[in-house]
Amino acid sequence: MAGGSGIYISWLMGAILLSIALMPLMKPPWAKIRISGFVDMFRRYWVHMIAVFSVYLWKDILDQLDRTLMANTQLDMTPYVYAIEGDIVLWVQQAFKNDLLSIGLTHFYVMGFMTATFASFIYPIYFDDRHMADRVSLSLFWVYVLAIPFYLFFNVRVTGDHIPAMETIAYDLTPVIHNWFTRIDPFTNGMPSLHIGLPFAVWLTYLRWDEDGRWTKFRAALVLYIWVTGFAILYLGIHWVLDIIGGILVGILAVMLTDWTHGPFWRVADERLFTRRLARLLDDPKAWISNSFGVISRMTAPVRVPSSQQTSAVIVAVLLGTGTVLLWDATHQDFPVEGVEWPTAAAGAGGWLVGVQELPDGSISIVAWNASTETAVTVDATFGEWDVSPEVEVSERGFVLYDSTRIDYVEFTDQAGVFRPMFSSFRQGIIDVVLAEDGFGGDIVAVVYDDEISYRNRLGSSVDLAAPPAPYSVVAASGSLFASAVSTDTGPAVDIISLTTQLNLRMEIDVRADSIS
Repeated sequence: MAGGSGIYISWLMGAILLSIALMPLMKPPWAKIRISGFVDMFRRYWVHMIAVFSVYLWKDILDQLDRTLMANTQLDMTPYVYAIEGDIVLWVQQAFKNDLLSIGLTHFYVMGFMTATFASFIYPIYFDDRHMADRVSLSLFWVYVLAIPFYLFFNVRVTGDHIPAMETIAYDLTPVIHNWFTRIDPFTNGMPSLHIGLPFAVWLTYLRWDEDGRWTKFRAALVLYIWVTGFAILYLGIHWVLDIIGGILVGILAVMLTDWTHGPFWRVADERLFTRRLARLLDDPKAWISNSFGVISRMTAPVRVPSSQQTSAVIVAVLLGTGTVLLWDATHQDFPVEGVEWPTAAAGAGGWLVGVQELPDGSISIVAWNASTETAVTVDATFGEWDVSPEVEVSERGFVLYDSTRIDYVEFTDQAGVFRPMFSSFRQGIIDVVLAEDGFGGDIVAVVYDDEISYRNRLGSSVDLAAPPAPYSVVAASGSLFASAVSTDTGPAVDIISLTTQLNLRMEIDVRADSIS
């Protein structure tokens, strides 16, 4: 926990200091930088700050709602995105793969975004450019608002979590960084990319309303940042190309909403008006109260005699209320697992549910829940603690825990209290692990690497079985059948192998066919 907080604080402080250090380069030509300016901006623009930074308060709530909704409804649009653009992001990552680039872009991905967002908002309010501050703050706000429906109902996973050969470089750079990302990111909020949407909306806002060119340098810096970020989020195994396009479209819509709403909003919320209203209240309370009632009366006059417009508004409100109730119901159908409070992965089969959780102290805990007896069994770390949260694959007979370098196989038994792994295996380059069934009702652990598939029985011994040709894009197992998807010169194909009869079958898929023959 402390490590994750430490890296976050380092990024945050670095972003703040970098934003301040760049002020002399990005400021309007005639502006002066004074310490008193930092005090004045809080006094003059506190409503702007509330409008912008409030999104960070309800973002955590929405992330939790998204995790719950995803778990209960399995809304996942990633396969459709992958069907459209294929392995473009994989080609980018493999073409430029470099350790120094990975380290640099990972820190740029987080700290650069913080810097761009912080500077975009702070610069106009520090230099008292209210004309621009009004519009920038609303553009930032509207980007988040427009992204909410996508994050709740159009879940798109990060590329490294969907394409087998793709690495989530940023998320797995170090255990500390991995733990921090696991806590704050549901990994399903790919569409739209706010790392593109926010700076693009800000750039478009400055472009549209910077009438005297005072922010020309900052606009140029934003353009450079957007281009580098676009490459970084593809290379690091985070976003799809369509996520970037979605971010740009959301940015455009946000600026359009800002154009429509900045006038009415700031006529009410302008900080300078609060002082005037307070002065009027203190000077003549009766007149102020009378005037307030008059304003309220004028605002409510249209709804006293409902028109077709008001009726339509009520119908929309009822529909939204109904949708909210349905959403609440969908996100509160849970299956409690005793002892699992911070889950990072879960899977179930045969009356068992296995949950992996990362405790606040950074340690990893695995709990198996028996649905029939409603008892929880912990998994003993016989072969050492896990450095990062493993993935889990479950069958009716047992389950396997794995990451990129290690697999542990655990068999379900009637033993109470603690399960111990039947075997553990260590080797670099694990892409995926699936459980299949041998001819005697036991598990076969199929470990997928870049260029081969290794089979092990329940005791960890190697088993000589047929494997489909590499490379592998998608693998799956059902009973004793093992299948893998591959790309061929004529299109996609699926290789199916029976682990008991050694039957080998290839099914070529004609994506242009309009019927199944």
